Amino acid sequence: MGVADGFAMSRLKMPARLTRAPKRSMREMGWAAFGEVARQLAARIAARYRPDSVIGIAKGGVFVGGALAGALSAEFYPVRIEKRRRDAQPLPEASSELPDLSGRRVLVVDDVSTTGQTLAKARLLARKAGAKEVRTAVLVTRRGGARPDFFALETDELILFGWDYQLDGPGGPVDPGEVGV
Repeated sequence: MGVADGFAMSRLKMPARLTRAPKRSMREMGWAAFGEVARQLAARIAARYRPDSVIGIAKGGVFVGGALAGALSAEFYPVRIEKRRRDAQPLPEASSELPDLSGRRVLVVDDVSTTGQTLAKARLLARKAGAKEVRTAVLVTRRGGARPDFFALETDELILFGWDYQLDGPGGPVDPGEVGV
């Protein structure tokens, strides 16, 4: 992970009002670091819980959930809990409907948890689909915020993930890893 700066903010195509000095520190988590953190989180989860299915909350939780599902040998289902204003178009693979999860152990996953409301909504959705046991996991949780069952980092820093970058800007896609910080 690297420390994000003005250069990172310009790569993210952040509005000018957000490129001023941030009130809290920022950190980038590139794809390689994400892979290592996800592997470590999966190992901690596997030591205490064996889910049959993983539900990844769109958008960031889809990346995290997919990685954890693969490492935990579980089925993976993306889900959209609520439309976010910054989503330019809906994700075709994500909806608020899940298949029958009767009798299954489910892990609900997102990238960041602050209040826990999105995790709670997804947990309820899994229960309505028949899950017998539902636990939660995130990469980042906030100090004093909601406590998921499993998490990788606890910080108040703004974390910029690989999926936060605009890869389809003018001049074609740019791989954030090639730009570097």
